Amino acid sequence: MKKIPALVTRGSFVFPKHEQILEIGRDVTIQALNLSKEKFNNEIILVSQKDPLKDDVKPEDIFQFGVLATFTIKKQWKDGTLSINVKSLKRAKDLKLSKENDTFFATYTEIEPINNSEENSKKIIYLIEGLAKENAEIPSEIEDILNNPSYKEDTDFLVDSAAQLIPFISIAKKQEILEEINPIKRMELIIKIMEEKQASSDIESSISKKIKTKVDNQQREYFLREKLKVIKEELGELDAENDDLKKYRKMIEDNPYPDYIKKRISQELDRLESMHPGSSEANVLRSYIDWIMSIPWFEKSEENINLEKAQKILDEDHFGLEKPKERIIEYLAVKQNTNKIKGQIITLVGPPGVGKTSLAKSIAKSMNRNFVKISLGGVRDEAEIRGHRKTYIGSSPGRIIQGMKKAKVINPVFLLDEIDKMGKDHRGDPASAMLEVLDPEQNSHFSDHYIEEEYDLSNVVFIATANYPGDIPEALYDRMDMIELSSYTEIEKKTIAKKHLVPKILKEYNIDKKELKISDEAIDEMIKYYTREAGVRQLERLISSVARKYIVKKIKDKITSLVVTKEVITEMLKKRIFEHTLKEEVSQAGVVTGLAYTQYGGDILPIEVTHFPGKGGLVLTGKLGDVMKESAAIAYDYVKSNYKRFGIPKEVFAQNDVHIHVPEGAVPKDGPSAGVAITTAIISSLTGTPVSREIGMTGEITLRGLVFPIGGLKEKSISAHRSGLTRIIIPFKNQKDLDAIPKEVKDKLEISFAKTYDEVYEIIFNKKISEYKIELPTFDLIPSEQNKKATN
Repeated sequence: MKKIPALVTRGSFVFPKHEQILEIGRDVTIQALNLSKEKFNNEIILVSQKDPLKDDVKPEDIFQFGVLATFTIKKQWKDGTLSINVKSLKRAKDLKLSKENDTFFATYTEIEPINNSEENSKKIIYLIEGLAKENAEIPSEIEDILNNPSYKEDTDFLVDSAAQLIPFISIAKKQEILEEINPIKRMELIIKIMEEKQASSDIESSISKKIKTKVDNQQREYFLREKLKVIKEELGELDAENDDLKKYRKMIEDNPYPDYIKKRISQELDRLESMHPGSSEANVLRSYIDWIMSIPWFEKSEENINLEKAQKILDEDHFGLEKPKERIIEYLAVKQNTNKIKGQIITLVGPPGVGKTSLAKSIAKSMNRNFVKISLGGVRDEAEIRGHRKTYIGSSPGRIIQGMKKAKVINPVFLLDEIDKMGKDHRGDPASAMLEVLDPEQNSHFSDHYIEEEYDLSNVVFIATANYPGDIPEALYDRMDMIELSSYTEIEKKTIAKKHLVPKILKEYNIDKKELKISDEAIDEMIKYYTREAGVRQLERLISSVARKYIVKKIKDKITSLVVTKEVITEMLKKRIFEHTLKEEVSQAGVVTGLAYTQYGGDILPIEVTHFPGKGGLVLTGKLGDVMKESAAIAYDYVKSNYKRFGIPKEVFAQNDVHIHVPEGAVPKDGPSAGVAITTAIISSLTGTPVSREIGMTGEITLRGLVFPIGGLKEKSISAHRSGLTRIIIPFKNQKDLDAIPKEVKDKLEISFAKTYDEVYEIIFNKKISEYKIELPTFDLIPSEQNKKATN
């Protein structure tokens, strides 16, 4: 068996003793041709792949029967593709294909043509002549071949010519004909294909006749209905359909629709009037007219911006959130001063439950505008924004136009909820479609695929919400004005519960405020031990649960009032769900209190360090993230490089392993603020000096001992106060954030600042750090005289 390169085609067949021009473009095919030209005397195996649309084919995707052929290159094009002339020689079976260096090779067995008897030859010629006469689709080249005496003797060639020239034979059928060695059976396959084609043509002819009959019937029915309409008009009996059309026309005349909309609706009504009322096209058109008439084109709500009233509404509806409120008032002031709303889109960013949606409603209320909201979470299809073409079954406008229909005016406050949760897939990128909605330069000409007419969105105040600004599509990000709503502190949650949640729930459940009194300590208990959230949704559910349980007691046990205390909460809500970390019971060497920030607020984070005989290794446990692992490594190397200054014997590092552990190992921990605490814990462990349990610390450290600023200072300081600490150490650059710390926390907590770790050390260990400095080796940049002589 011979092994030569294989030319894999996308369904091109060249039967033996025939020639054909092929266009070659794939690299793997061009390499096969080049290799054949260099080493195999232009011989190749020509074989087809099973799926012509597949680009990256493997041996199992290729047929195992082809032809042995030779080729000549006719032209090499500028883009690297080739035009070649292929001359097929013989059939080749038992192909075993392999891929070597991105080139297909094939081993094969040649098949010699069968010598037909005179009787079989006459039969084949008769069948081919019959096909040529009876089928107009057979190319005239077959008749030329039949008229050539030299070809009549080669019946094998005649059958292959028929297969080669008939244009509509499928790839699978051509492969079947190629694999059939017996010319008689091959001819039978061709006749069978022609008969199936003829049967298919008869079916198509039958369908065409039925369609024509149906159309004729519809035209007849339309004529009769038009005649009936004229008769009813003469009798004064107008049907409901006509009433609707007249109603629409009257609406166009009486209302100030834009001229292009009046023209469009009139055209569609004229078309509808001439249609069969029960036809599917009439239903689609009627639905379109309903939509275009129900969207607000000129209706407008009277805006009334009063800054004092707006401030009052925001303060009544929301506790805290001073910076977001200030930014909203600024926005309304500019709107009142310029009477324009162009500019960046307000985007409220914050964790779930902090009041983003309700804040947007308050903005609408303060502007005296209608409010409408759509959720973009999970939207992956561009048509969700722009709508579907009305030619599709079940098509409708996109969410923007649907929202405008709900708003009923052209100037609502439009909330785009969860804009950070939009995705994209093969159906398009909805974020790109949102560009036209949110860009002030484009949204006056917004185009919805269903409406097909420009819609003016320039009067709409768009407000977006997001949980994570990093997930907002980049194309939209620079068009947005981010207003951050951080998670509520425990103090803020308590105030919100007392001023808003409790009165709201008592009113909802028809409970008099004298009947059910929820004490401050009961609210504290729920906040600390039954919720762990950024907002107040779970707290509201807990208060609702307490109110429901009181109603049950009132009806069952005939009680008339209840004061809810800490003990009552434990009885009603059962065991505590969460526990907050408390400060250590005693001060210990190697144990330091760090301060942590989570999306649910702040907490303290004990850090434990111990050392034991070893080889100077560092062990980290407690499910630390990459950033905290780096902090631990930096802290350890900083202590090692300054061992004399901290009074640590040098041999401690070579003879001991250091283990750093952050408890609650199942909880992932990460973030750049634990460096100072880890450094202190290492020094405490290696020197055997306890660290006061009253002190907490936060800050990142560098290899030079600089203390870098951190985030979440407000939440961290509240957690320190709640856990019983009396003093915290924070980076010097965080002084600017002190305003965010509640006054009641600042009054109870001593706050110290540190620019370098030296200052932290002196506060923690209450002694001056050694003045020893690391002696770095010096290098001569200019060779000395001795070195010069040595070199010479």
